[in-house]
Amino acid sequence: MIKEDPQIEEIKPPLHESIYVKLRQSLARGELAPGQALSLRNLASSFGGSVTPVRDAVWRLTAEYALHIGPTRRISVPQLKKSEIRELLRVRALLEPEAAGIAIKNISSATIDKMRIADENMNHAVKNGDVAQYMACNHDFHFHLYRASGSSVLVPMIEALWVRFGPFMRHAYPDVSGMNGVEDHHAEALSALKRGDDFGLKRAIAADVNDGLKFLLHDLGES
Repeated sequence: MIKEDPQIEEIKPPLHESIYVKLRQSLARGELAPGQALSLRNLASSFGGSVTPVRDAVWRLTAEYALHIGPTRRISVPQLKKSEIRELLRVRALLEPEAAGIAIKNISSATIDKMRIADENMNHAVKNGDVAQYMACNHDFHFHLYRASGSSVLVPMIEALWVRFGPFMRHAYPDVSGMNGVEDHHAEALSALKRGDDFGLKRAIAADVNDGLKFLLHDLGES
């Protein structure tokens, strides 16, 4: 009989899967810009792998409409039409409040603390003009909440939306000086969580998504 060796390390995912996850996260957090060209060799160098697993990851993300491969094999982050941006945010506004509504029944005080810290760091990033930090913290705030739902249906769908919309997050970065009536919907969401207010939480998340659309269109020169 073969005995299990307690010293055996946890099996690591294949390299192409690891690269796929990292590249997908970079898109979701807005680390890559719309229209940005990507090189297989540069990506391989960044992720510490060969071209082959990077190519596999790129093909998967292309199938998800998160990357684009042109006729000349040029790889780039897609440029979305305003109608596509509106549609992505419309679907976000439908799904994300639902995930939040499920999460409120399961969420722990530890997760709420993580959300509070992410929100505080995000506010500091706004004051310091740190766009990358703002987007990373904003992503963390939302997904601490949505993953608390434990939904194997809603969470992957929301993640897929963020992967496609993430590169446009820089346009949604709040230029507060240029916008009137800005409300802190993250604070409203945290308050609703503490009260156990399902309706208030859903309303805050939906309003936050809709404000993202306003900021984005404002930055793109459309009211």
